[in-house]
Amino acid sequence: MLDSSYIKLNDILRDERKTKSKLVPLESGFYEMVAAQIRELEGEKRKIEDTYSTKYAIMEDDLKTARKAIENIVERRTAKIINLASLHSSSRPKDQREIDSMTRSEREFYNELLQLMTGYRSELMDRIFSKKEKQAVPLIPPVCQENEPKDTSPEGKKDISKEYIVVRLLKDIPTFVGADGRNYTMAKEDVAVLSAVNAKALINRNAAIQISVKK
Repeated sequence: MLDSSYIKLNDILRDERKTKSKLVPLESGFYEMVAAQIRELEGEKRKIEDTYSTKYAIMEDDLKTARKAIENIVERRTAKIINLASLHSSSRPKDQREIDSMTRSEREFYNELLQLMTGYRSELMDRIFSKKEKQAVPLIPPVCQENEPKDTSPEGKKDISKEYIVVRLLKDIPTFVGADGRNYTMAKEDVAVLSAVNAKALINRNAAIQISVKK
């Protein structure tokens, strides 16, 4: 059976809902611990020979509950981290407690996102306030003509910027299932990284605008 170190995911999810914009402090290896816990639950379930027994049904329900809880925890914390990176990229002072509340993988995600957003803001401000007399550089690259050669280099075969787009929401969006299979609930002014399919759909509905990223 599971020992006393069992992580109560529903309690963590409840706290994440209460704190709204702030992250609930988690251990650096939290997600690895959850993965081990789910594997342990699956192992306990496999030991039960009678798949029609009450014990088996309870174990199966525990697994479903754990999976649903961790999916919601990841969804909520990802949204909070995206908003934190957006705020910090605009020179808002960082609160070290916010960073310390992240897991190891979340800090890596936050740092990459912060660098991406800071680079975008810096480039955009340079273009807007540049004192040099020069031809304006389009913020959005022109569409390639049909007769232009295609990029067949290894680097050009897979471009993550074509798969995901950073957008800023112009209105509140009801919960929807993204092309990546995850649930999204976003409010006006939120900054989010969405699959290209979902991002373009929101942009076409005037519900969001694209944030260009410097490569």
